[in-house]
Amino acid sequence: MSIVSGRRIIDDEGNETWELPEGVIGPRIIEYTEEQLQAEAWIELRERRDMALKQLDVYQGVLFYNSLTEEQQQELATYRQTLLDLPSDYDSAQEAQETFPQKPSWVN
Repeated sequence: MSIVSGRRIIDDEGNETWELPEGVIGPRIIEYTEEQLQAEAWIELRERRDMALKQLDVYQGVLFYNSLTEEQQQELATYRQTLLDLPSDYDSAQEAQETFPQKPSWVN
């Protein structure tokens, strides 16, 4: 990213504007539709979910998994399935984010 310097102009009423060098276009304001915002929210939710699933991979290895108690195995299975079902269980990404499942206390 390059930084372009311009000239700061303050008028008699205290209003601030910037004069950019010739040929330089100022920042554009991009407006997003509600559908685009919702799509981005779902992407962010899935990324968060995928990271949580990736953190569980260490517990899914046979040697480590077999060292867990039956209760821990069940907690792990329930948590993992809840993460997998997360996007389809909610109407909005915001609702899903607000109720994002908590990992079992023994999971690092």
